[in-house]
Amino acid sequence: MTTTGAPHDDVIGSGDVARMNRWRQLPARSSAGRFALAGLASLAVGSVLAFFVATMETTMNSHDLPVNEWFRDLGLSSALLTSFAEGISWIGAGAQTVPVVLFVVVFLVVIKQWRWGLFLLISSQAGLVISHTLKDLVARDRPPWGIFDPTQTGTSFPSGHTFAGITAWIAMGIIALYLFPRPWSTILGVALIVIGVLNGPSRLILARHWITDVLGAWLLAGGWFLLIWSAFLRFWAPRSEPVPESVPDTVQPDTLELRDPQ
Repeated sequence: MTTTGAPHDDVIGSGDVARMNRWRQLPARSSAGRFALAGLASLAVGSVLAFFVATMETTMNSHDLPVNEWFRDLGLSSALLTSFAEGISWIGAGAQTVPVVLFVVVFLVVIKQWRWGLFLLISSQAGLVISHTLKDLVARDRPPWGIFDPTQTGTSFPSGHTFAGITAWIAMGIIALYLFPRPWSTILGVALIVIGVLNGPSRLILARHWITDVLGAWLLAGGWFLLIWSAFLRFWAPRSEPVPESVPDTVQPDTLELRDPQ
C-alpha cells in the first residue's frame, strides 16, 4: 500500500505541540502600526493634560482635591493599606528600579536575548529622561499634605513612580510573559505588571501626588511604551518557525530563522 503525506521525521507529535504551546506567540509584525497609533493617541491626550496642568495649576488642583482627599482618607483609615502602599512605592522608587532594570538587561544579554534587553533599556531609561524633563517643564507643586524635601518642590507632574511602573516594571512583565515558558511566565509576568500598575494608586494613598499626576503619567508613559513596543515588533523582535527538536525547556531561543507571521 502506498501512503502519502509528510515523511515520518516531519510529523509533529502531540508532545512536541504541547512543548511549543508553552510559549506565547508575539503579535504579528503587521500589528506594529496599530500599537504606534494607540501610543501617539495616548501621548497626545497626556500632552493636552500636561498643558492644562502647567497653565491652570490652581484650577486643576481644586478639581483634583476631592479625589485626592478620598484616597488620603482611605490610607489614613487603614494602617495595613498604608504599609502596603509604602512597600509598593519603595519597590517603584528609582533607587530600586534602576538597578533592577540594569540587572535584567545584563541578564538578557548574557542569555543572548539582546533584542529584549534593548527594548527594556530604551523603554525605561529614555522614559526616565522624559519623566524628569516633564517635571521641570510643568513645575507643579505637590499636594498640601506631607513633608517634601527641597528637591521634590515643583516636581509633582507626572508621577515618576507611576511613569516607571509602566516603562520599567510593566515592560519587564511583558518580557517575562513572552520569553519564558508557561506557567512560570504567567506567574512572574503578572506579578511584575501588577507592581507596575499599583505604583499609581500607592502614590495617591500616600498623598504624594495629585490624581492628574498619576493619570498623566499613565497616558504619557503608556504612549511611550506603546511606541517602543511597536518599534520592537517591527524591527527587533525575534521571529522563529517552531522546530520541535530545537525547542528548549527554559528560554525561548533567539537563534532560529526570522520570519513574519501573517
